[in-house]
Amino acid sequence: GGDARAVDVSWLDIRVGVITAAEAHPESDKLYIETIDLGEPAGPRQVLSGLAQYLPIEAVRGARVVVLCNLGAKKLGGVESQGMVLCAKSEAGLGFVTPPDAAPVGERVCFEGFPGEPESNPKRIQKKKAWETCMPDLATDAEGVACYRGVPFATAAGKCTAAIKSAPIS
Repeated sequence: GGDARAVDVSWLDIRVGVITAAEAHPESDKLYIETIDLGEPAGPRQVLSGLAQYLPIEAVRGARVVVLCNLGAKKLGGVESQGMVLCAKSEAGLGFVTPPDAAPVGERVCFEGFPGEPESNPKRIQKKKAWETCMPDLATDAEGVACYRGVPFATAAGKCTAAIKSAPIS
């Protein structure tokens, strides 16, 4: 702990989730308002994602996804978002980073060689620019495996993948 720990992907709390509901944002043609079950005792989270130009809402409802959970809540178009759904995006389109079918909802995605518990204080995440620091190193490889600096997004059930290959993740 403490400030000595370098910012890397272990600061991020990335968890397996399932989108149980999705609706169009009343004031934005780019955003969907999703209800995402992350297995948390407090219940599902509301997350907003700019997916409407890329994916039909039917493709969003029921999707298994990975969610960045410790950014802190922020408002998008006046509606609170409590996380970020990670997607791979290129000229070929946009696709969810998808956990293995057997990965349980709520499981944390881990990265070999980057141990450590996620930073629980969203203010420290923002102050240290942890997301901004890690994002340029997130991408799918030629096989579509989601990676941080070439290390796969891993669950106990296997690696997370996306249909969009060799593409940045955000």
